[in-house]
Amino acid sequence: MLEKFTAGENIASYCTKCKLVLDHVIVAMAEEAIAKVKCKTCNSTHKFRDPADAKKPRQTKKKEDVVKTTEALWEICVAEATGQEREYAMTGKYRVGDLVLHNTFGRGVVRKLYLNKCDVLFKDKERLMASSN
Repeated sequence: MLEKFTAGENIASYCTKCKLVLDHVIVAMAEEAIAKVKCKTCNSTHKFRDPADAKKPRQTKKKEDVVKTTEALWEICVAEATGQEREYAMTGKYRVGDLVLHNTFGRGVVRKLYLNKCDVLFKDKERLMASSN
């Protein structure tokens, strides 16, 4: 038989601010279901999250995986580059597809243009670089 709760009672809930299962006070009910609770630790009010259904920590991409995908994209962009290859200069004007040689980051491909800036994809990551576009 299911236990019936009322507002003002204590209950364990997953706290969305503390990111832990902690004691809460029931603040609001929606018919017989618990709607909102208040954390006794941080005093935040949020929807009731059943501890059994608490989300497991999201797995983020490993840095190695991100570097590998960036490298693969870089290789494709370099192979498909249509522009001329030249030394990077902050005062240079670039077009999408130009190859740039940077003294620190190495070879890159211009991917997007902005006012006085451009996105350049290097082997390790994409960087926002100054230009005179």
